[in-house]
Amino acid sequence: MSTNPSTPLWTLPPAQINSVAISDDGTKCVYGSSYERGKGYFYTYLYDGQGNRLWKKPIVADQTTYQGVFWVDISGDGAFVASGGETVNPKDKPDYPTPGFLQMFVASTGEIIHSSTYSARINQVSLSQDGQYLAVCYGYSLEIFQLNGDKNGYTSIFTHTSASYNINSCVISRDGNTVVAAGIKYSDDTALASRSQMPLGETTTTGQVFSFSVNDGVVSQLAETPTATGCMRVAVVESGLFWAASLHDGSCVMYGLESFAGIPSVKQYFQFKPDNPNLELAYAVDITQTENGEIFVACGANLHAAVPGVDPGGILYLVHAVRLDYQADDAEGLDYPPPNYSATLKWSTDIQYGVNPGVSMDRNATYVTATDGKPVGKTVVESSGSFYMYDAATGDQLFKQPTFMMNWPMKLSRDGQHAIGASDDGTVYYWQAPYQSSNQSSATDNN
Repeated sequence: MSTNPSTPLWTLPPAQINSVAISDDGTKCVYGSSYERGKGYFYTYLYDGQGNRLWKKPIVADQTTYQGVFWVDISGDGAFVASGGETVNPKDKPDYPTPGFLQMFVASTGEIIHSSTYSARINQVSLSQDGQYLAVCYGYSLEIFQLNGDKNGYTSIFTHTSASYNINSCVISRDGNTVVAAGIKYSDDTALASRSQMPLGETTTTGQVFSFSVNDGVVSQLAETPTATGCMRVAVVESGLFWAASLHDGSCVMYGLESFAGIPSVKQYFQFKPDNPNLELAYAVDITQTENGEIFVACGANLHAAVPGVDPGGILYLVHAVRLDYQADDAEGLDYPPPNYSATLKWSTDIQYGVNPGVSMDRNATYVTATDGKPVGKTVVESSGSFYMYDAATGDQLFKQPTFMMNWPMKLSRDGQHAIGASDDGTVYYWQAPYQSSNQSSATDNN
């Protein structure tokens, strides 16, 4: 075990990895193996915080599948694991009815307590803190499940299918009371395919943010909120009262659940975009409300290639949602509207390549993570990449862990004391605080 804080405590090499998850206390780590452009024997894995494998479970025993595990999650208490992805290439078998799959496990034993197939790849899975509720999205649909009374199976309790928007991201709040999903519609597939020849800023997508309340197993839709450009990812605070989305133009947007005169409603507080003319696609977002009530939104975006052949990289930025309170007068009986929020840029930093979905924060916004790297054209070749850890208060880089292939996922534990990341080079990385600043010791300077 290394004593260098910026060096992973342990690493392990299975296959290409698209998603990781970590329990609240950092003692249970989940990931799934995959291959973006082909077939293989793919599994869901559970490890402890010391790097000991607790179990691995195949998607299909003794059978190759296509792409494999796309997304995983673990309940905050470490009791249940969700895994979803794709098993069949729709291009090879366009008439195959169920290429998507979902599996649910008891973490302590690896027992499978739910297995189902879907008409499209599972794009994301998200569990409440106690595993009581599960949200999954695939194709144009969002589905919500509830754990049964014996805790040995999940039952579907709600499905929402959009007529126009592909649901590419969904999250459930820690308390299980709010589910939020992101939708995107490509308005011109031909133009999208030749994006590099398009004028900067031309919009080829529209978006939608879907929100739902969950109350004792009853799901109700809160709102369908349109966005001017495609919605890429969503995140929600623990209480479910606020959520954020990252958009196709590099901006982030924040929403909240309000009640005015006893009527609940969803309000968009702000859409924020840093002052950078080259900003585009934002793949990553996270939001947290600290114990003292402050709200922060972290967003990672790509930059447009202003010079042909020169990789422009990306940026990571942190927004403080500043609360604006209404001042009441002396009149009695007036029902004042709830407070508003405005966006203040706390800091931003350049990232070597476009920022991938591995942006995360701990509960109290002590740290922010990011990952980067990208495919090189329409080939199997990839750029190198890195894992990044930042001090959320200052924006100082605490470490940068380079890899020879791109990196997609990275997650902090709720208390910020542990982090897990994984790379397309087939390696899982696990870190533990304290995270040492890269400018404090030449031995840990990976820039």
